Amino acid sequence: MTTVVGTHAVGNMDTWLAGAESRKAVFGQFCSGYRIFRHMDGNKVAIVWEGVDLAKMKATLDTPETAAAKAKHMVIDPVELYVEIDEGK
Repeated sequence: MTTVVGTHAVGNMDTWLAGAESRKAVFGQFCSGYRIFRHMDGNKVAIVWEGVDLAKMKATLDTPETAAAKAKHMVIDPVELYVEIDEGK
C-alpha cells in the first residue's frame, strides 16, 4: 500500500464539489482514505490517496462507470498521478 497524489482541472468547481458522495464510493474501492486540496487561484484540485492498492486503483479508474462520473462532475483530463517513492530502496 502506498500514497498517490492526483491533480486535474475541473470545468466548474461547484459541480465538481457536489460529487463528493460519488468520489467517496469510487475512491473507497482502492484506498483507505483521501484528502482533497483546491488550487487557490483556479479550477484545479489535488487529491492525496492513502493506503492505495495500485492494481485496484488502475482497474477502478479505467471503468466506464468512473469515466461517466468524471464527465458528470466536469473532470478535465489529463489526470496526472504521482506515486510515492520509497527512498529506502
